[in-house]
Amino acid sequence: MMTNSSRLLTLVLLVNFSTGCSTVGFYYQSTAGHLALLSKQEPVADIVNDSTRDKKLIEQLVLAQELRTFASTDLKLPENESYRSYIQLERRYVAWHVFAAPEFSVTLQKWCFLAVDCMQYRRYFDVHKARAYAAKLAATGQDVYIAGVPAYSTLAPLVSSMLNQGEIATASYIFHELAHQQLYVHSNSTFNESFATAVEELGIRYWLQQQGRQDELLRYENWLTQKTAFANLILDTRQEFRELYESGLPVEMMRSEKQKLISILQQRLENLKQSNNQLQPDVKWMSGSLNNAQLGVIAVYRDQVSFFKQLFLACGSDFEKFYLRSEEISKLTAKERQLALEVSQQC
Repeated sequence: MMTNSSRLLTLVLLVNFSTGCSTVGFYYQSTAGHLALLSKQEPVADIVNDSTRDKKLIEQLVLAQELRTFASTDLKLPENESYRSYIQLERRYVAWHVFAAPEFSVTLQKWCFLAVDCMQYRRYFDVHKARAYAAKLAATGQDVYIAGVPAYSTLAPLVSSMLNQGEIATASYIFHELAHQQLYVHSNSTFNESFATAVEELGIRYWLQQQGRQDELLRYENWLTQKTAFANLILDTRQEFRELYESGLPVEMMRSEKQKLISILQQRLENLKQSNNQLQPDVKWMSGSLNNAQLGVIAVYRDQVSFFKQLFLACGSDFEKFYLRSEEISKLTAKERQLALEVSQQC
């Protein structure tokens, strides 16, 4: 029987023969980091039935299992062993994603990985390695952004980073990552993340609705409205950046105009923060040294969310019909997909 270590060795040997040596270290840390996590997983049932374990953890896991069951029975997401085991992390995030974009482009760079897919980020399990790689990209003139992530779709167990931010956050991670299992289009991050974000938000709304928690539902919908306003502000300003970069101005003039736009966006964000305290964490995230990579991340996760939500309503708020229609759209060409989503009034 092939052990995890031998599988890892085989993968690294294959990479040595099929890619440049500079990528071997990345593949090794990626595979080793993933396998190291899996080696720490415990069945949730064993923890919940162990009276010696931390009571708060048991409560969190019981809730997570209720959400996991709800995801399959009510949201019609895949029923499998995902999120039936648990990993206790000794760090805040499960991994760190490095995003990059050219100095004069709002389109994120893509990396294509052996036997996996093309992604608009590189995943690291060591924050220092993530920072080192980001610094290397920045030295070439690219805009870079590092994001700590509490979950990722190919990691089946629950991790402690998914449980420590409250019920709504736990629900969002479970629903979002299972949505990736439901539907995934190769090399189209915006379609994938927008679909998963829509399922996540629709799912949380339905979860609170089904439990009759109307006050919490109202608070969630109000928060979601404000968060959407924040995302729309970013997306609208991103379009202004795009128009600048396509203007053909001389480099130095374009660089100067870019800084002016960044200042304008920072002021817009400050105004938004003053108008709604609920958005302070989001605004704080964008209040530092803004760049194209950060704008690109927002676009990937939010650009098509409203279209998917309109499609859900057009499908009579029926999750199964919605998934079926979304899958049909996913099989179209890129231009046809975009058009189908923009006219998503019909299921």
